[in-house]
Amino acid sequence: MNSFLNELAKQLAGKWVSLLVVPGALFVSCVAVGRRMHSGSWPGDEHFVTAVQQGRASGGQLAAAALGAVLLSAWAGLLAQGAGRAVHWLWLGQWPGRTGEALTGRRRRRWGRAQERYEQAYRQGQSDEVLAQLAYRRNRIALAPPTRPTHMGDSIAALSTRVRIEYGLDLEHGWPRLWLVLPEEARAVLDERRDAFNRSATVAGWGVLYTLAGAVWWPLGLAGLGTLLTAVVRGRSAVDNLSQLMESAVDLHGASLATSLGIPAPDGRVTPEIGREVTRVVRKGA
Repeated sequence: MNSFLNELAKQLAGKWVSLLVVPGALFVSCVAVGRRMHSGSWPGDEHFVTAVQQGRASGGQLAAAALGAVLLSAWAGLLAQGAGRAVHWLWLGQWPGRTGEALTGRRRRRWGRAQERYEQAYRQGQSDEVLAQLAYRRNRIALAPPTRPTHMGDSIAALSTRVRIEYGLDLEHGWPRLWLVLPEEARAVLDERRDAFNRSATVAGWGVLYTLAGAVWWPLGLAGLGTLLTAVVRGRSAVDNLSQLMESAVDLHGASLATSLGIPAPDGRVTPEIGREVTRVVRKGA
């Protein structure tokens, strides 16, 4: 047991260093250099800095400075993690109030116009190439009528809508049960895509911090904006891949969920009738 706890402590310490201290130390160093470039002096105790430069600082002073640097780096890492959680919430479009409603309404109107153009072209007998282009433009907004103010939020929300229409299955209640019957390989792929999205949100959190640090030195602000742009592109790609993989999991393993609940699924297919029965079981009247 002691060896297990020691190994666990080592792993946690390693993650703490890699996730918080190392990127935090880079951020703190950049801010310190930026302050130096901007004001011509190092932040902090000028007498201590001079003593270090001249080799007169005591071991206790150096140890205290090192500990302070580690704690400051960890604090910056925690701040970036918190900013990343806020970015995660914003990306998924779970916004209360009128702002979210207004943006959702705007996206829904854009989607509706794109859908009308597609239906009109279909009625006119346009070629498959034209229909594919119109479908692509509509799907770039969302794969289903928008219900969130952001593309990333609708990427997940559309998944539930499409599954409910196709299979009659309530994915909100059905997904935890489906997860338990998925093969280990499928769960590993889904975990990797989910982690990729979370990492993108954390990178965006660092981008926010570097953008704010632009008040100290303007190149840090530019670096922050570039980091934010990169995080948005990566986050959008990750959430689109995640939603497609989740829908694929329903397509390929929905019948396994039904049979696990004692509901026959002939030919290994989930029909709307079977999906509604699964929904009735998993919701339990809720």
